[in-house]
Amino acid sequence: MTIHAFTGGASIIDQATMNNLISLQPFSIIFEGTQIDGVIGAGIVEFDCASVDRAFRFAANGMTEIARVELEMVRSGAGADLVVEIRSGLMANGATDGTLVKSTYVPKEFLPTTKGFVSIPFDATGLTAGAVYWLVVRRLGDATNHFHVIGETTTNVNYPCYSRAESSGPWATTNTAHFRIMSGDTGAIKHGYYGGAFSTVEYDAAGLMQKIYRYVPALGANLGGIRDVLTLTYAANIIKRGVIA
Repeated sequence: MTIHAFTGGASIIDQATMNNLISLQPFSIIFEGTQIDGVIGAGIVEFDCASVDRAFRFAANGMTEIARVELEMVRSGAGADLVVEIRSGLMANGATDGTLVKSTYVPKEFLPTTKGFVSIPFDATGLTAGAVYWLVVRRLGDATNHFHVIGETTTNVNYPCYSRAESSGPWATTNTAHFRIMSGDTGAIKHGYYGGAFSTVEYDAAGLMQKIYRYVPALGANLGGIRDVLTLTYAANIIKRGVIA
């Protein structure tokens, strides 16, 4: 049973709900892993995501699971929540948007105010090794409060990127944006899934945990919910306190 944050006028406080809160839940741990595809570069161009969806093609090289995805991005204004999908069978000519493999919702509070790579958990399994998939970033926000992905001034023919202002139809070729597709169970812990909620761990350059982010979706909607950002403080390299921002 999925854990939800309580929502006024929608949440039911009964035996099943309360027992679910204190029961064990299915979980998965997502590690740093190894990059299996993606493209980065020296470009610093910012691409607006308030008015268009953006799609990036990649391959599941030698793997049948995707642990997480990294997007280089930055918050603009107050930002906007981020929806990222992995799709199979999408066609850039608009003939089909393919099949949704998995979708992740990231609160705007978790996005950086200066450009950097954001780790997005997926724990997507059952993929076909070597097959082509698509990473789709859905448009959200308005002219003032939204987010940008970061990329190049040119198009990398090996990693075509596309944009579309409509909900259907053909996609237009755009300049290449920076992303990494990560797989495997090596390195530091990056995320945890638990009962439908997820946490993200952020480290400093020395490998010490600096922040822990936790998102618990609201019942019946992605808006709202629990969006905690916990900042850790240390004493002699030992965690001393955690403060909610």
